Amino acid sequence: MGVSPLRSAFKIGVSGHRHRDGADWAWVRSEMDAIIVRSRNVVGYTSLAPGADQLFAEAILDHGAALIAVVPVFQGRIELEEEAKGAFDRLYERAKRTIRVRGSSRDDAFLRAGRRVADAVNQMIFVWDGGPSRGLGGTADIVDYAIRRKKTGIILDPISRSVRTLG
Repeated sequence: MGVSPLRSAFKIGVSGHRHRDGADWAWVRSEMDAIIVRSRNVVGYTSLAPGADQLFAEAILDHGAALIAVVPVFQGRIELEEEAKGAFDRLYERAKRTIRVRGSSRDDAFLRAGRRVADAVNQMIFVWDGGPSRGLGGTADIVDYAIRRKKTGIILDPISRSVRTLG
């Protein structure tokens, strides 16, 4: 019996800003594209939140790679902002696999989903300006978790347009 193509793939996850004044989203997308192209046989993991996560999901799909949606759920409901619902639904339907991660609160669901992404992948992409999280489960929390877990990662600062490695 052969190895599943998803199992043998290089797994990349994302965590990043949803909304950020001054962010250069075109630059972020270009950097994501370059990372995906440099990797072979990629699978992308994301919570499909607006901003960095949805941008990453689009990049993964545009490159013909498999998308795994790791979505936060609180009180039986997938957590997302109403304005992001159309893009979320479109990307969710194109996911090769979906994983629902339940939390005891909305923020806890996001924290657990972010940790689940980090645990599942070989490398993380963080779209992050280096600032603190605006709530439990924000990008800074997932960066800290990834560092503690000794994950490899790339930080794309959408404000300064700089790239650095995690750690």
